[in-house]
Amino acid sequence: MSFAIEKRKTLGNAKGKLEMRSFTTKNNDTMEAINEDDIYKYLGHMQTKQMKHTQMKQKIGDEYLNRTTSILKTKLNGKNTMKAINIYAIPVLAYSFGIVKWSPRDLEKLQTKVRTLLTR
Repeated sequence: MSFAIEKRKTLGNAKGKLEMRSFTTKNNDTMEAINEDDIYKYLGHMQTKQMKHTQMKQKIGDEYLNRTTSILKTKLNGKNTMKAINIYAIPVLAYSFGIVKWSPRDLEKLQTKVRTLLTR
């Protein structure tokens, strides 16, 4: 069985400072340290040493709108459409609220786009 160690990278933290060092496993496989600009996924969100909020907001908003449009293409009745949006599209935003900094203006823009999709 293979665990794809060649794709894994490490990011260490010692006494509040970042440690950039590679590790060697028992099988003599090495896991290299993550670079300054490398991106990793945490809880499904792309991150670096600092969170790139504008890129994450754009990606999350696009995914939310894509899921909403795919639901609206199914031509469900009103009740089932709202249920589908609440189950399939809303969690994309809900899971990001504790991680990504959303301003009221950003959420208003997204809400405006969704309202225009719903009226079509």
